[in-house]
Amino acid sequence: MRVLEAALRLAHPIIPFVTEELWQRIAPLAGKTGASIMLAPYPRAQKERIDAAAEGEVAKLKAFTDAYRNLRGEMNLSPAQKTPALAAGPSFAPSYVPYIQPLARLSEIAIVSEATLRDIDAPVAIVGDTRLMLKVEIDVATERERLKKEIGRVQGEIAKASAKLANPSFVDRAPSAVVAQERERLAAFEATLAKLKAQLDKLGS
Repeated sequence: MRVLEAALRLAHPIIPFVTEELWQRIAPLAGKTGASIMLAPYPRAQKERIDAAAEGEVAKLKAFTDAYRNLRGEMNLSPAQKTPALAAGPSFAPSYVPYIQPLARLSEIAIVSEATLRDIDAPVAIVGDTRLMLKVEIDVATERERLKKEIGRVQGEIAKASAKLANPSFVDRAPSAVVAQERERLAAFEATLAKLKAQLDKLGS
């Protein structure tokens, strides 16, 4: 109730009539008093309650879900069709499965080894150190073109990051943490590029 009450105060400037009506009913249950939500204090962020680890986990869930959805879109799969999937990589935890499976319209997600994925011909998405795959029949020519397009995108990101790091004004003036982050991005893109090229080689260029 406390979260809902705070959310109503947060949304009041946007939908005042709805929030007023709901607040009159919710506020007493949340231990709040007052004649109107208009007189209640606007919510303030409590930075001490920010959980960076939790935000990181949610970011991973979102990235994995988006990757599976993108694979479905590239395969032109109907939203009504639930598809089995595979995942391999140290960042993919079993606890993610109950959340990703319904959001990405998957019938199951099996966590396997990298070696297992190398023996299967199917579309693959790479998220950090994790490979995600749909267990469906693929058109080799279509998958080859998809990989080439993704390689081009990653090469573009590498070029942008490299240009930034080669610029003395950026390296000398930007905060050290920002420069280090850019170097990490470049290393991640280079690792992804190597994996994508390996997949393309497997299909034959």
